[in-house]
Amino acid sequence: MIGEESPGGGPAGPSSFFIILRMVLVLALVAALIYLVVFFLRRLSKPQAEQNPHLKILASTHLGGGRYVHVVAVGNKAWLIGAGEGGVRHIADITDQEAVDAMVLSSSEKSAETSGFNAGFQALLQRLSGGERPPEDRLENIRKRRERFKRF
Repeated sequence: MIGEESPGGGPAGPSSFFIILRMVLVLALVAALIYLVVFFLRRLSKPQAEQNPHLKILASTHLGGGRYVHVVAVGNKAWLIGAGEGGVRHIADITDQEAVDAMVLSSSEKSAETSGFNAGFQALLQRLSGGERPPEDRLENIRKRRERFKRF
């Protein structure tokens, strides 16, 4: 009946341990969902820098304390530039054309891989599926799935 007590003198019903456990699990789930929403909102709200096809940052590294070193290229010439709170300074000219070409190639490959949400989603799918497969394997897999589907 309503207000019925258990033989121990407390109210009848689930133990307080399970209630607290359920509350902690729900709190953890809500915190994880809030974190994911904030993560995706930050990622989507990043301003997309306008890409200038003639001016490129080929490489960059953080030195600590708000200081960076960049390799900047215009056409087939490149410079090593230091940047920090005090301003931007020219450090050296890069005269090795093979090194410049290698950095241009690496930079263009990296920008092609990370262009937008679609590339990130494809990378996630590749990680979940076990990596990139050759096109022949994908076609054969599709054929096998089609045959299995036809049997049903």
